[in-house]
Amino acid sequence: MPAPFTPLLRVLALGLVLAAAPALGADGESAQLAEMQKKLDKSLAMIEALAKRVHELEARQTGASVAQAAPAPAATEAPRLEAVEQRVQQIETANAARRGDDTSLPIHGFADVGAGTANPFTNELKGAYVGNLDLYLTPKLGEHTLSLFELNFEVGTDGAVGVDLERAQVGYQFSDAATVWLGRFHTPFGYINTALHHGNWLSTAVRRPKFVQFEDQGGVLPAHTVGAWLTGSTHAGDGKLTYDLYAGNGQEIIGGVLDMRNAGTVHGNPMVGGRLGYKFAGALDGLTVGVHGFVDKVSDDQQPADLTRVRMLGAYAVYDTDTWEHIAEFYAFDNESLAGGTGTHRSEAGFVQLAYRLPRGAVYGRYERASLQQSDPYFAQMTSVDSGASYYRTAVGLRFDVDLKTALKLELANTHTTDRLVNDYNEAMVQYAIRF
Repeated sequence: MPAPFTPLLRVLALGLVLAAAPALGADGESAQLAEMQKKLDKSLAMIEALAKRVHELEARQTGASVAQAAPAPAATEAPRLEAVEQRVQQIETANAARRGDDTSLPIHGFADVGAGTANPFTNELKGAYVGNLDLYLTPKLGEHTLSLFELNFEVGTDGAVGVDLERAQVGYQFSDAATVWLGRFHTPFGYINTALHHGNWLSTAVRRPKFVQFEDQGGVLPAHTVGAWLTGSTHAGDGKLTYDLYAGNGQEIIGGVLDMRNAGTVHGNPMVGGRLGYKFAGALDGLTVGVHGFVDKVSDDQQPADLTRVRMLGAYAVYDTDTWEHIAEFYAFDNESLAGGTGTHRSEAGFVQLAYRLPRGAVYGRYERASLQQSDPYFAQMTSVDSGASYYRTAVGLRFDVDLKTALKLELANTHTTDRLVNDYNEAMVQYAIRF
């Protein structure tokens, strides 16, 4: 039998199994689902046995070695198997929702390890490091009730393992145009902060730009908010208009790190903000542009009564296609010390990242810059991981997808810090990131 017929047999067998899926009804769903899964396992076993026999016969007829007659690499067949897995998962979730079953708990995970001439968050540490073990839970509670929980085990710059509930949000979806979330969520500004969470496998690059890192990794923006978030989208012209409105606890700087105040604020002042974007279609399909901003009153644990009014206004653009992944974000700060004496302070930060997608990965380059006024209490009080300092950085990197769930990344970077401690250093890093 010719080799091209082998994958065809696999597709036909999988199709026969999946054809039974829509027939699942409200009665006896569990039994039918179990029977379907048994048939799937049996069919896959038969496929493998048949494929092995076909290749043995081909090898005998042509005199080729078994290695030469081996099936196509797993990377080309895995999408088919993954599609089956997703289909079964969708059926399980849908059936559980119809029965009101709350025992279904989809769990996904991400992890990464790495090594380099510098730790991704501080150049003072060198060698190998353990990154994150990120568990991502999305229990389906009902037809309109949604939930998302993200539990992250991470190693800090002191080497200690910490556990953080990065996201804990419960929502209600009225329609595509309106979903309300309550709890702790990723603050909707820019693109990266909501599109790429703590699972590093999701990102093309080894790390985020320095100033938009998460709070305990040197970021200067409130990456998390505890409060309420209204989000949705609607068709506008050929494209789609997206929006986000949110309000939450005012932030506080504790131990030199910006904190989102999970249990509430001392001063009681809320943070409010929003984001408005437009996703193009047609000739500009893949392009998204938007604006974002927030207002917050931030206190410091050393002087809780001294507040800084933080006002941020910026813009972002993303061009994401099968060939390109370009991201640009800009942030302008107009902060005012409410304690008196220092007045208004203006700062700005931004980055541009350009990436070209390869058949199994991508190459990328990034330039980032932050010019942060050190007379501004908001930045001056951020002392952990030197987060509030001005700097600029250039970086180039390569991502290679070993398979569908594993990525190997390399990055070379040069960083200049331009105030506090003037410094210039180079970095070379390798990261191995997985999803499961």
